[in-house]
Amino acid sequence: MTESPIDEALKPRPDQATINRQKMAADPLMSAWVSANAGSGKTYVLSTRVIRLLLDGVDPSKILCLTYTKTAAAEMKNRVFSRLAEWVTMEEAALAKSLSEITGKSIKEPELSFARTLFARALETPGGLKIQTIHAFCEALLHRFPLEANIAGHFELIDEKASEFLVAEARRILLTGKNETTRAALARILARAGETGLEKLLNEIVAKREKLNTIIGNMGDEADRKQAYLNAYGFTADETSASIEATIFDQLPIDLEFMRSVRDEAASLGKSRAYEFAYGCVVALENRNTEEAFIQLKTTLVKESGEAYSPTWLFAKDILNKFPTLAERYAQAASVMSDIVARTNLLDEISKTLDALSIADRLLSLYSSMKNRRGLLDFEDLINRTESMLLKDNVAAWVRYKLDQGIDHILVDEAQDTSPAQWRVIRILADEFFDGDTAASNRRTVFAVGDEKQSIYSFQGADPRGFDDARLHFKIKVNDAQRAFEDLRLDASFRSTGDVLSAVDHVFSHIDSRRGLSGAEGNFPPHQSLREKQPGSVQLWDLEEPQETEDEEDWRKPVDHAKKPAVIVAERVADQIKQWIDDGACLEASGKPIQAGDVLVLVRKRDAFVNALSRALKNRDVPVAGADRLSMVSHIAVMDLMALGRIILNSSDDLSLAALLRSPLFGWSDQQLFDLAYGRQSSSLYEQLARLAPEHEQSAAAYMQLERWKTIALNKPVFEFYSHVLGVGEGRKKLISRLGPETGEMLDEFLSFAIAQERTGAVALETFLNTLENFS
Repeated sequence: MTESPIDEALKPRPDQATINRQKMAADPLMSAWVSANAGSGKTYVLSTRVIRLLLDGVDPSKILCLTYTKTAAAEMKNRVFSRLAEWVTMEEAALAKSLSEITGKSIKEPELSFARTLFARALETPGGLKIQTIHAFCEALLHRFPLEANIAGHFELIDEKASEFLVAEARRILLTGKNETTRAALARILARAGETGLEKLLNEIVAKREKLNTIIGNMGDEADRKQAYLNAYGFTADETSASIEATIFDQLPIDLEFMRSVRDEAASLGKSRAYEFAYGCVVALENRNTEEAFIQLKTTLVKESGEAYSPTWLFAKDILNKFPTLAERYAQAASVMSDIVARTNLLDEISKTLDALSIADRLLSLYSSMKNRRGLLDFEDLINRTESMLLKDNVAAWVRYKLDQGIDHILVDEAQDTSPAQWRVIRILADEFFDGDTAASNRRTVFAVGDEKQSIYSFQGADPRGFDDARLHFKIKVNDAQRAFEDLRLDASFRSTGDVLSAVDHVFSHIDSRRGLSGAEGNFPPHQSLREKQPGSVQLWDLEEPQETEDEEDWRKPVDHAKKPAVIVAERVADQIKQWIDDGACLEASGKPIQAGDVLVLVRKRDAFVNALSRALKNRDVPVAGADRLSMVSHIAVMDLMALGRIILNSSDDLSLAALLRSPLFGWSDQQLFDLAYGRQSSSLYEQLARLAPEHEQSAAAYMQLERWKTIALNKPVFEFYSHVLGVGEGRKKLISRLGPETGEMLDEFLSFAIAQERTGAVALETFLNTLENFS
């Protein structure tokens, strides 16, 4: 999809309906819930509402605006303060017009003077405008009430990297620990699913630790969990798979003598299927109440999928005529077997679930205790501790009383991505606005804006249904308090042209296409573009399917030589952009030739396509900003630093030493590395380097440098060691000069990660490298 950029003359103008809805949403006297399409002015409405509250005399410290990300919070603050700053020096006529457009009423002199003071008031008010993420709000709240929250007053917030390190350390202790219950559960899971299955389970536990903590906390200890599952599915405490399987022999509608008769008749008639069936039943019935007999009976009565055979396929007509009840009795026996198998499978699933919960309980307990010992909280802790504090009978009233004097208006941005736990915190705070004596005040409001269609499903526990659930909750609360509440939609887009939006509407006109979106079961409101008569286009390209190709034996060729779909599409996009620029194609909206900076490529995720596109554009001499994010451990500079660490720990690691010598840190050529390695027989590459040092200047320099770095690594924490390598050792300079200026940011991230580990108490180089390798 392509759209023309907007210059001043082509800026979209809102229609009157959109203006009215935006003004209503920004009205400071009423609570409002706004569902808004992408590009419909959500941030404008939110910032305007904050400004309307300030114009209405609300103390800046009594406004709480919760955003989803720090970037969104910064954008909000910039918008609010920019408009307030403009009013300070704006001419009276222009200021009066601006205020009139915002408030919808004529402006008098006192209001002009007051508006000019808002910038200073917002800056100088203690605490200022609280425009922040909900995590930042909860962190500030917990620092204010640490005793009430039962946490260390000096607690620190750990970032994602430090949290991942603690989880990795907890996993190490889990897998190497001596807890018998955990070891038994691990052994059973390894037997069932292997190492890959166990790894997936541990990753799933970590990813969903918030929900698991809640589940495990509600279910109690292991004995209680087991009994709860058995009771829920009608099992007794002494039932086992073997005891359940043994009951089938008392339920079978076929007996031994009957099946012997069927076997003999099938043998005399030469009916192989009926004979094999009857023979299997006879063998099982003769050895009844054994595990082998049950397995024999199971394979005889039902298919591997658990379904019964067709009687007409299994038994010939002559057999059915001879034994008229055979088909019915077989169907009953197969049904009994299916029920037994389903029952044992269910019991086995319960056993697997209990093992998984046991491991989860142990892993999360280890992680929690490690945080507690260090006085650390992660992002989930901030929400959960705040919620728990606000719900405590003995302290909640006091905390809410103090907050009650500090917050009068709550605004929630990107509300579709607010998790259930976060909504609970917001409800606890906002419900006070409409209960008891406070309900009489018309100065307290709640406001939210979001769009379920844009929800980042399940990210940080986001549940898009919570947006509508919260809307209904507050609508009832506000209406019961006899206060104004508005349900609004903003459908008009300032961003996209009509051609693009009509294509989107066409795709989602079918109910199967829009399943999972807002209104999927009802009418889906079409998009409206405010960029009237402005061009846009939609091109549909054929889908590129993976093609089977022979592996390239020449290791010197790039790994994308096979032209994988991502590479093919990347080159097609690059060709199109190159053609626009070379042919002097113009932007339809402005008539100006297309430049590289006019093109924005949106991707679903940052995968191999991003790198392929960046390379394809560079190969065509098209300027490109490059990928905006790269996995740290995937960057070649970080790989070189990790190779250095592995050599420090194990000088016999020939592969790491070879990679390190070829890296910019040493700058050896292929030939120089070959000369070092060839003919060394059984000695390691490092030993060969030491042996050649007295007679070979380059080998001596490399060997002496590595020995110096070994000494430093043994006596310094990880951060100081790598800082020395990159600073005094000129590693940063060498890496950036070879790999490009963007390498500097990756090196900074690498050092930040080292600091994060040290903050959690880990300084060992081996632990540091193991954690990094877990990320790769």
